[in-house]
Amino acid sequence: MRDHTASLIENFAALSRLEDCALSPDGRTLAYTRHVDSHHQIFALPIERGGEVRITATLDDCTEPQYSPDGQHLVYVREHALWIANADGSNARELTNHPGGNTHPRWSPDGSRIAFLSRRRGWSHIWTIAASELQSKQITRGEFDVCNPTWSQDGKCLAYDSWRTDDIQTRAVYLITSNGGEELVSVKGSWSGAPSFSPDGRTLAFLSDQTGWFHIYLYDTQLRITHQLTRGEFEDGGSHFYDIDPRGGPLFSPDGKQIAFVRHREGKIDVWVVDVATGDAKRISSIDGRHRLIGWLPDSKHIAAMCSQSSTPGDVWLLSTDSEPIQLIDSSIAELKSRTHQPEWIAYPSPDDLKIPAALLRPLEKTKAPAVVFIHGGPNSMFGDDYYPLPQILAQEGYVVLLPNYRGSTGYGNVFRNANMREWGNADAMDIVYAARWLKSQSFVDPDRIAVVGPSYGGYLALSALTLAPELFCAGVDMYGDSEIAEAYHHEDREARMDLLRHMGTPEENAEGYRRGSPLYQAEKIQAPLLLLHGKDDQMVAPLMSEKMIAALKIENKYVESHFYDGEEHGFDKPENKKDAWERIVKFLNRFCRDEK
Repeated sequence: MRDHTASLIENFAALSRLEDCALSPDGRTLAYTRHVDSHHQIFALPIERGGEVRITATLDDCTEPQYSPDGQHLVYVREHALWIANADGSNARELTNHPGGNTHPRWSPDGSRIAFLSRRRGWSHIWTIAASELQSKQITRGEFDVCNPTWSQDGKCLAYDSWRTDDIQTRAVYLITSNGGEELVSVKGSWSGAPSFSPDGRTLAFLSDQTGWFHIYLYDTQLRITHQLTRGEFEDGGSHFYDIDPRGGPLFSPDGKQIAFVRHREGKIDVWVVDVATGDAKRISSIDGRHRLIGWLPDSKHIAAMCSQSSTPGDVWLLSTDSEPIQLIDSSIAELKSRTHQPEWIAYPSPDDLKIPAALLRPLEKTKAPAVVFIHGGPNSMFGDDYYPLPQILAQEGYVVLLPNYRGSTGYGNVFRNANMREWGNADAMDIVYAARWLKSQSFVDPDRIAVVGPSYGGYLALSALTLAPELFCAGVDMYGDSEIAEAYHHEDREARMDLLRHMGTPEENAEGYRRGSPLYQAEKIQAPLLLLHGKDDQMVAPLMSEKMIAALKIENKYVESHFYDGEEHGFDKPENKKDAWERIVKFLNRFCRDEK
């Protein structure tokens, strides 16, 4: 391994990602969480004078801080329980606790109640609790999960989105009215979510793909009519399809005249604002990267937003509708800025001539280089101008890295997103095979030294590609990916099972599709040496998936290495485990793509 690569790994592993950012109501203080002392803790930053202040110092994870409407208190999640404290962290006390967990706290506008989500009866539902009491009340009921609860300004209504098992192809927005009734706001058959009330409570904005692309819709709560606000062959809002990330908007300005959101276009994920009355939209972020909204300031002219780039997991910027942006938090490390590679966007043809967009990272060397197809998870996710440590590490080590947005990825409309329906591990895996073939045809790539690497669904597709075109690859790395999807359907968590149900149907009704989509049953076809890495506590993709693949490969006398990490769930969170995993991957690839010992 090169010295510069080892240094890059050290720096990437040490970087702490800012998460759960929340603005105080007066817009003067930013609360957030970051990983410190082996746990997530809450910090606050006074925006005008600076100087980070630590709010929590516990041996538990503390996340999801939310300021009370008067700015005097914080509610947050501490190890699955809701806690409340003064804004400076003093006088902390537990509000409610349950083994089923309590998450996503949201204050009512008058500060008297807190809505939150809890799985205490098996499904994630909205509950409320008075800030001064300990008795909680269940608001929604049923055999379905609820996401993204939000209050109307008068505190009489709540909106949320939900994916229900009786209509697996619909994610819908619902409004709980002041009399306790429930209204369906979005169109059945569409995927909708991230509801947001206007300040006067009359309008509910939400995201929906009912025209084939994710855009913003406005629902008049009095007239009960909906109209589309943004439109075009690009997508607005959060990039993760399963839960429709509310950090992508829509988010009303305090004066109700504008809505902030993020827009996905050709790999760019920028902050835009749209005029509610006219529908005129303009981009207000000028920094390349992936943006996530934090919130409007009271003046309705400034928006706090996070921006992650190739060298940083997330800086905080103050964006303006009429002036230059101001950086509030710079979490970058100088060496990373100087040694990360900027992506070049290309498109290559798939077997059915569908154009597959992809980001390309090229090392500085001009000689023919080994290459890696690096696959994102999901499948309903995407690569953009964002923070991806491992691809950058591999590029620093001298590999050409191709990051395809294969069919099933978000950001390219419904037709593209649904093009792998009932074809997991086949149609989308062939996009990976054709990515390798595209690399093989490039003059700057060594055609005999192409590897495939991926986490989660990306690891599953890496295994699938190794069975579909074993002659193409010199090595493969699977990080916590499935290997036998019928087994996954019956043994993994509900989110993973629902995802499978929506895309593949049940194993009983689509037995052939499940078998063809399970690389475990084609382990004998794999020729390349394989490295499998998995967290021992993974609930989304059970470690059993890697264990069974390892056993099948050994029966076939294939070369396989593996490592299972204590205390890790779906992904590697601890800095020491990130460092270990990245070093293992680089050394493994160097051994089989470069003949290094």
